[in-house]
Amino acid sequence: MKRKKNTKVSPKKIFFFIIIILGFIPLFFNELGIFKWYQLKKERNQIQIEIDELMLKEKKLLDKLYRLENDDDYVKKIAREKFHMVKSGEKNFHVIDKRKNK
Repeated sequence: MKRKKNTKVSPKKIFFFIIIILGFIPLFFNELGIFKWYQLKKERNQIQIEIDELMLKEKKLLDKLYRLENDDDYVKKIAREKFHMVKSGEKNFHVIDKRKNK
């Protein structure tokens, strides 16, 4: 005959297991827990991406400002393209697209 192993769990083991589980719950779910840490890390990464984008935008704007202050050819180009300005003696023609007017 084979002996059956005792599968009965003692109350001491159950109590110990419950204490361990209760001890780990605050580790995950409190203000200093792993889940909060993960959320903060994710938020930090998102903010860092926004900072990098804004720094790049600032650099482009500073470059444009520098060119506007110091590059006469660039100022003339902007005046012609954006404000449709012409030199004296030049004529300005506007092409009208008939397809858009229908």
